[in-house]
Amino acid sequence: MEKNAYKLILADDHDILLDSLEGLLKSEEDLNVIGKVNSGEELIERVKMSVPDLCIMDMDMPGMNGMVASEKLLSDYPEIKILILSMHSETSLIKNMVKLGIKGYLTKTCDRDEFFFAIRQILKGKPYFSNEILESVAKKEEQPADASDLAKIGLLSSREREIVKLVCDGLSNKQIGEKLFLSHKTVDNHRTSIMRKLEVHNVVELIRFCIKNGLVD
Repeated sequence: MEKNAYKLILADDHDILLDSLEGLLKSEEDLNVIGKVNSGEELIERVKMSVPDLCIMDMDMPGMNGMVASEKLLSDYPEIKILILSMHSETSLIKNMVKLGIKGYLTKTCDRDEFFFAIRQILKGKPYFSNEILESVAKKEEQPADASDLAKIGLLSSREREIVKLVCDGLSNKQIGEKLFLSHKTVDNHRTSIMRKLEVHNVVELIRFCIKNGLVD
C-alpha cells in the first residue's frame, strides 16, 4: 500500500457486502479502507476519529439512513466527498442527494470498472453519476424536443461558459474563484445566472444539459 494512500470509510448494513467491497478495494495500492460501519450513526462517529478522503455509503441503513448521514457530514465537513452506492434510482431521491452536495451516485448493479472509475473521478474532485442514474433523471424530466437549447446556450457569456465547465468538473465556488481570481460571491452570482439561462435546477440537470449539447466532454 502506498504511503499516501487515499482513506476510505464504507457504510452498509450488510457485512457481507462490506467485506466484499473491502476485498475489492484492497487490490488497489492507493486505496486504504480505514473503517467499516453498519449505520449512519456509526459513520458519523467513525469520521470524527479520522476524516476520510471518501465515504462510500448505502441509502438504506437502520436508524440514521444515508440521506440524513450525508446531510450531517456535509454540514460538519463541507469538503468531505461522498459516493452513494444504492439499489435506489428514484429521481426525487437523487435530486435531493445532489442538493445536499454528494459527489457521486452508483447503483449496486454497477460493474467493477465503473465502481473504480467513479472513485477515481470523485477523488480528483469531479462528480460521477452512472449512466443509469442520468438516464433515470432524463426520462423523468424529458421535455419535447425543440431548438430552444441553442438559444439558451447563446445567452451565456464567455465567463459563464468557462464557469460551466469548472462546475461540471466538480469544483466548488471557492475553488472556481481561486482558479479564476474571482470572489466567492461573484462565482455564486454567475452560477445563479447560468442555472436561470439554461433553465436547470441542480448539478445533475446541468451536467446532463452540457453533455447533451457538447458544452463539456
